[in-house]
Amino acid sequence: MKAGWASRVRHSLTLRITLMFVTLVALAAAGLGTYLYRAFVAEIERRDDLQLLGKLRQVQLLLGRPGAADLLRTRPDFFRDTMSGQENSLVRFLAPDGRVLADINAMGEYYPVPPAAGAVPGRGAIASWTSRGGHPGRVVAGSAKLEGGLETGPLTVVVARVYGERSAMFARYRQRIALGAGVSALAAALLAALLLRRGLRPLRAIAGHAALVRPATLARRIDLDTAPSELRPLVDALNGMLARLQDGYARLSGFSADLAHEFRTPVTNLLGQSQVMLAQPRTVAEYEQLIASNVEELERLARMIESMLFLARAGQDDVVLARQPLGALDELEKMAGFYEGMAEEHGLRLACTGSGSVLADPDLLRRALANLLSNAVRYADEGSTISLRADQHGAATELSVTNAGPAIPPEHLAHLFERFYRADPARRDAEGSTGLGLSIVRAVMDLHGGMAQVRSEAGQTRFSLVFPAA
Repeated sequence: MKAGWASRVRHSLTLRITLMFVTLVALAAAGLGTYLYRAFVAEIERRDDLQLLGKLRQVQLLLGRPGAADLLRTRPDFFRDTMSGQENSLVRFLAPDGRVLADINAMGEYYPVPPAAGAVPGRGAIASWTSRGGHPGRVVAGSAKLEGGLETGPLTVVVARVYGERSAMFARYRQRIALGAGVSALAAALLAALLLRRGLRPLRAIAGHAALVRPATLARRIDLDTAPSELRPLVDALNGMLARLQDGYARLSGFSADLAHEFRTPVTNLLGQSQVMLAQPRTVAEYEQLIASNVEELERLARMIESMLFLARAGQDDVVLARQPLGALDELEKMAGFYEGMAEEHGLRLACTGSGSVLADPDLLRRALANLLSNAVRYADEGSTISLRADQHGAATELSVTNAGPAIPPEHLAHLFERFYRADPARRDAEGSTGLGLSIVRAVMDLHGGMAQVRSEAGQTRFSLVFPAA
């Protein structure tokens, strides 16, 4: 049972805040009650001490009246009976030599006799003691002249009092303070629970909105205007998350559709060609032609699958790059040498210029440059020159591939690095293109913390890879 309650408190924000609030209120009430109790006790004790000193002064005045000596011998109780609140008062008269002349002590209490502090003692001369019943008592002694007495010096008058009713009053006051603190804590608990339930209503609204999130409702957003200022950063973050989810889901849906279409085309070709070929007897040359055509389609599927696997791995957070310093111009010249034969087949020339260095994974850098260069060779005007250039811009290094050819319409530039996107749908199957080359380029640059850019105007198309400083 205790474990269950502890678990509820640990996991419930309302319970935790309520308990903290109740604890604070209880401590504040207890602290205030303690302060008021001590102030009350101090004031009552001060008034009782003044009253005790007043009783002593009253007795001193009575002793100075004519006939006081006879009253002391015959009616000593007279000196107590004339005092206010005499029920619990104890009076003792001592001669100068210490003899007890009279002792008004019906209860038989034993109390200490402090030294006489002169005719007008102060509060500092009052001593404390405890009665047989366990109640506190106070006692004070002062000197007085006895009118008509035979003593050669002043008498010592001792006045004491037992405060049993005061102890009971203080006990009742403590009980009321404890009861008030408990009631305050209980009221605070109820009020805190109500306020928290009302205050957490926006969070419940957010939870309700989150519970309704489905692919079809990703476009809905949490109303920011009705949210408290403290929750607006959370609402902004959640709305941003929903926007990213919506964008990611749209991309995933589009990617799934494009992927199905891209796979369907070669598979349909393979099935159609094979079914036609098997419809009737064929020559060996025709079978060889079929196998060669099927191999081309299978190679295209293999490249597509390999590219997709690379993009899937590149999207993970735990990819480790084998970065090393590389000469920018050397890397461009290596790629130009690899594509030189392909360029000559298209009547193109390759020119490498520039300088600088990059900190990059060699294999990934060459893969990105290969994709850019293959696109440039594929779409460049015959007889033109493809320019490969390395430029140092402050701490960053830019590698660019520029080819002359038809400009890419501006509406396509923002989508070129998306998967399976082609600016010219009529050439989607040209020379075995998978539509993933530029997506791989962007993934490589994301892994390096750089950027992939494109600019196309006036018959010139330029793709750039911008690597940050080492």
